Amino acid sequence: MGASILWIVEPDAALRPILAAAVDGMLPEACVAETLPGAPVPLGALVLSLRAGEDWPAWLAGQRVPVVALVAKGETRLWPAGWEVLEKPLHPASVRGALRRALDACTVATEALALPGGSLLLTQRLLRGPDGEARLTEKEVALLRYLLRAAAPVPRPQLLAEIWGYQADTPTRTVETHLYRLRRKIDGLGLPLALVATGDGIEARVG
Repeated sequence: MGASILWIVEPDAALRPILAAAVDGMLPEACVAETLPGAPVPLGALVLSLRAGEDWPAWLAGQRVPVVALVAKGETRLWPAGWEVLEKPLHPASVRGALRRALDACTVATEALALPGGSLLLTQRLLRGPDGEARLTEKEVALLRYLLRAAAPVPRPQLLAEIWGYQADTPTRTVETHLYRLRRKIDGLGLPLALVATGDGIEARVG
């Protein structure tokens, strides 16, 4: 086991398999436990469930890894910078979405995605093409990045969960709204890039 391991820490034995299923496949390896060890362990990411007033191990504060903290409702403590914090009770889909945001935040500082004739600059939130560039919002970057990395069309419910942390049946048109705005920004950049809706979901077609 190495730095690619996802730790899922939940005191409630009944909830551990639910959390594990919610984030299945997001990192190559996973370890499900009741508590975190008192000494540092290799971490690729962490889903940490805390009881009211419960502290995390001191060594964790110095770790620069994606963390999703599941906390009691009404907790007002100051959380470490960069943590995604969700109040209980919550839907498993929101945990997956929060972990995706945490993972993206840890890689965005140095990452750019190459496109034919251009690139998606994640830090600057810029989409560049032969004929210009367009500034994107945080969610537009997350959506386009996700679609570009997907190996197949992505169903709308999956996008709602991964990008926005919504439940699959949430009555919202946010996916359609963001796709519309992205398509308008892509137009005129000279990029061979199209966001296409198919019967199986949404896909980014390049070339």
